[in-house]
Amino acid sequence: MVSEFAGKIAAAESKEATVDRREMEQIERACAGDAGAVDWLVSRYRVRVVRLAAHVLGDAEEAKDAAQDAFIHAFRSLGGYRNEGRFYTWLYSIVVRVCLDRRRLAWWRRERPLETPDDGFAASGGEIADVELLIVAKSLMAQLSPPMRAMLVLRELEGLEYEEIAQVLRIPVGRVRWRLHAARAQFQELWQRAVEETESV
Repeated sequence: MVSEFAGKIAAAESKEATVDRREMEQIERACAGDAGAVDWLVSRYRVRVVRLAAHVLGDAEEAKDAAQDAFIHAFRSLGGYRNEGRFYTWLYSIVVRVCLDRRRLAWWRRERPLETPDDGFAASGGEIADVELLIVAKSLMAQLSPPMRAMLVLRELEGLEYEEIAQVLRIPVGRVRWRLHAARAQFQELWQRAVEETESV
């Protein structure tokens, strides 16, 4: 039993190492101007980049534009990637900066309609309650500051470790822990208030 488990771990590590080698080859080719390698990297990370941007910005359409800007910025500065961490950590730091810059623009602060969630599934029957919860969660996330929202998304949805989040946001690990604690507390408080308001109706 133990040897079978160890074998599975070794196989998973071998597969990850193969993927990482392939990725590094594609990065090197992209640095040399290979359009096919750029397409490979975009194809691999597009969904994750758009999802991260959508959560930080709270707007699916704006997220697509932000993702495109982030990819353009990333490939223009690909020579700056030093392989000191995972590629997606470096890419996510660009995505978050692009999104936060967009949030700072004056036109962003205009009044925006509340959007329904667009997470790739249609609501029917028993899924309606899940959709309603998703709408509430998204509206509560929108009340957090963009940096706090980015922190929660990177940890809770993207599954990044504290050290990786620190690299993405370019802050010390201790600050990541503190901000995550604060972001979770703020979200919990907003959630509790929403539940109390719903129960009083």
